[in-house]
Amino acid sequence: MLNTVRPINKSFCLQMLCEENYSKLFRLIPKMTQGDFDSTMVRSNVLATGPFTYTVYLHHNNKGENSPKPRFKCRIYLDTKSVEVIHIDEPSYPEQQRISSPREILNNKWASNYFFEKWLTFLLTLSNIEHSHQKTINA
Repeated sequence: MLNTVRPINKSFCLQMLCEENYSKLFRLIPKMTQGDFDSTMVRSNVLATGPFTYTVYLHHNNKGENSPKPRFKCRIYLDTKSVEVIHIDEPSYPEQQRISSPREILNNKWASNYFFEKWLTFLLTLSNIEHSHQKTINA
């Protein structure tokens, strides 16, 4: 599936994808800009902070489930409002091999960030379903 989307200007589209991922992540973690990464849907471990950046591990906050889940090492840029996947820890995700060419680096970044976008979309959908379910229960 990761290979089915191949934009012509991949570097430009990658930047737009990273910005879109930031907005989706911000919807899941609204206090992210203040350094508060607590969320009902996403668990995080902050690895490093800078004046305008955070390096974090993100994964689904599915309590009680022991199923393997992707864990994304990301750099969050507050100034440019973008999020870039640095590495994915996932047993079924292809291991990153030694990359030699700039084209391979760009393709790998595209695939990782595209996968992250699909994961964020899944969590947002799941969050909306849970929110609707809570409204039904409370009504």
